[in-house]
Amino acid sequence: MNPSPIDTSVARLADVAGVMVDWTDVWGRTQRVGRDELLAVIAALTGMDLDTESDVAGAQRELSERRPDVEPVVVAWDGVLPPVHVRRKVVDATLVLEDGGEVPAFVRGGVIRVEQRLPIGYHRLVLDGGRAASHVFAAPLRAHPVPAPALGLVAPVYSLRSDDVDTGVGTIGELRSVGDLCAECGVDIVGTLPLLASFPDVASPYSPASRRAWNEVFADLTALEGWSEPPPVPGSAMRGSTVDYEAVGAMVRSHLARYAAHVSGVPRLRDQVDDFLRTEPEIRRYASFRALSDVHGRNWRTWPASTLPDTERVAYHEIVQWVMRTQLMQLSNTFRGNDQHLYLDLPIGCHSDGYDVWDAPELFAPASLGAPPDTLFVGGQDWGLPAPIPIQARASGYADFRKAVRHQFSVAGLLRIDHVMALHRVWWVPHGTSAHEGAYVLQAADEMFAIVCIESSLALSGVVGENLGTVPDEIRDRMSKHHVAGIVMASPDIVSPPPTDLVALSSHDTPTFVSWWDGEDIDDLVDLGVLDEAHAGTERATRAEAIDRLRRYFGTESAFETMEALHRWMAESRAAITLINLDDLLGEHRRQNVPGTSDERPNWRLRHDRTVEQLERDATLIHTLSELSSYRPR
Repeated sequence: MNPSPIDTSVARLADVAGVMVDWTDVWGRTQRVGRDELLAVIAALTGMDLDTESDVAGAQRELSERRPDVEPVVVAWDGVLPPVHVRRKVVDATLVLEDGGEVPAFVRGGVIRVEQRLPIGYHRLVLDGGRAASHVFAAPLRAHPVPAPALGLVAPVYSLRSDDVDTGVGTIGELRSVGDLCAECGVDIVGTLPLLASFPDVASPYSPASRRAWNEVFADLTALEGWSEPPPVPGSAMRGSTVDYEAVGAMVRSHLARYAAHVSGVPRLRDQVDDFLRTEPEIRRYASFRALSDVHGRNWRTWPASTLPDTERVAYHEIVQWVMRTQLMQLSNTFRGNDQHLYLDLPIGCHSDGYDVWDAPELFAPASLGAPPDTLFVGGQDWGLPAPIPIQARASGYADFRKAVRHQFSVAGLLRIDHVMALHRVWWVPHGTSAHEGAYVLQAADEMFAIVCIESSLALSGVVGENLGTVPDEIRDRMSKHHVAGIVMASPDIVSPPPTDLVALSSHDTPTFVSWWDGEDIDDLVDLGVLDEAHAGTERATRAEAIDRLRRYFGTESAFETMEALHRWMAESRAAITLINLDDLLGEHRRQNVPGTSDERPNWRLRHDRTVEQLERDATLIHTLSELSSYRPR
């Protein structure tokens, strides 16, 4: 990176706009964003033209003058509202509670005070009958505790298969079977990757069509209420080692469409759907969006004006959301009845053509979320997910984020927040630029963590933040303050994980243990052109040293023997949660995702060779999980 030098006026503008000029990279070095890069990010953030020095000076004045009479969001930690300062004279103020009740507010000298402790929830401070208002987030200081000490097993739903019915993709039914196996073995947590709505041709669960709806492709077709038609049985090509989302999705959706037509004609079932829609009214709007995208394509910017959705398609999307919510709620309740927890995952954002952006496009900037250069991606990363504008998010009371978090907590007993650093700052890549030409945009972390704590407390579900990579001290401090567990990856250095965190050996973004042991990930990076042979040789030497350290520490020889020792070490550690990857237990060599690739690798499509019924009969697997459970300190 050779950034253009910045001057004082641009630095001041960046400070007012909330864009970081300096940041510390993964190597611990201070980096400075160049002038051109700063101006591009600020322009995307504010919508202002910044072509001349006069534009820069005017933008600073305008941003300063844009400050509202009262902060758009105020956090009342543990229900105690701090003094609220108002920039103009206020005659009257009222605090309106979420349930419609009112609490007296006292105004004196431009400061508003509320003496009463507020109930947990989202309230409104209204000034002078509505001249101005502020969202008040009354949040417990700490999120609901994570289950600890606990043992968890994680597997992507799509990777699972069954002897009985295999539609070409795993379903909630197979996840239920894994949960039953875990209950038998004393495993407390059953985790999976995001189950959120997706476009038919998008495999990545981290680029959902919405963070507020479910993906009906994962519905258990053998458990559709009031329906006797057998699930479709695809040909062997669709039941292979990878998921063909377009072909499988078309087949599953065709079956669900017939079921939806059946439900519409059965008053008892239709009443259940209507009850669901009354409690989840936004699903009607989501269903209309998906019905339109079915006909006109997912790029809603090109849709014909004033187009009405087909009513049957709308009904289909309403009914499949009811199916998914019902099945996931039943699964979650079953887990809770077994003292288990369904562990779900919240992606950092939504697909650029997705419902969440269509629903409120003003909340998003002409920029993508991503990550700065690091050890693996020297050019940085552009994830293609639309960047939320902080000032717009605050003005809306974080409507998008609140809905996304609450949607997950409606069924999750434990929630992982992907890239939790985004609650403090997020790397923006303006459209038309490269990932390394971005900059960090600051978030109102206090307010975003307040939402997490509110929703966690209301759902009685714990929170885990994915804090791997370039992590500022501020995010670690906040996670500790609010009792959000972090993630530690077990390493060859055998450093004991802290009692507040989750420890894991591998994840969907890393090679499985046996693949790491064999250096297959290094070979793959060479094949992809990410590493040349010279650097690959250095990596292989470093890997050999790491393997030798593990062998000496545990007194082991083979990959499986060493992995078993590592799993036991993790289980006996003081970590709050020990998370085991089913791919590791099955000796899987393929990795679920190779970061930085798309069509080059079968990311998010890999299926296990063995069925859940075979796993349930596997005495070695059952013994391993039961033994790991016994090692956990109780």
